[in-house]
Amino acid sequence: MTKAQKRARQILRKYKLSTAPINLQTIVDGENLILDEWDFHGRVKEVYLGDSIGIDQNMDPEKQRELIAHALGHHFLHQGNHLYFEANDQFCTFKQEHEAQCFAAELLLPRKLLKQKKKLSSKAIADYFNISVDFTEFGRDVVLKGGLCH
Repeated sequence: MTKAQKRARQILRKYKLSTAPINLQTIVDGENLILDEWDFHGRVKEVYLGDSIGIDQNMDPEKQRELIAHALGHHFLHQGNHLYFEANDQFCTFKQEHEAQCFAAELLLPRKLLKQKKKLSSKAIADYFNISVDFTEFGRDVVLKGGLCH
């Protein structure tokens, strides 16, 4: 288990979040962060600036949850401001981006809950945790197998 995964589990315990879908607003409020929906253009989909998280208002709610969890990963793990780009380019390979994504997986798919649902289809798991099917595939690999986070 990585630092990102350990930190996500600590946050779930700190805010007593143990039912799906994880209430990210509880964490945002508890950390005194500001969450805004912005009209991004181009590849930027999420920004973490100081005490503010900006997410693309044009994304579907499931993707917005992933972006918020990713930004929370930066909040709890990294110093400074961060941008999240939707395309595969050099920014996506940065260690901090990877750590934030692993944090998001562990936060949105808590291991205990995911183990109970692991035999369900990816679509059923995505619906249960209120995330996209794509993120479900990544998250399942990270949370249950250690995936790309090691």
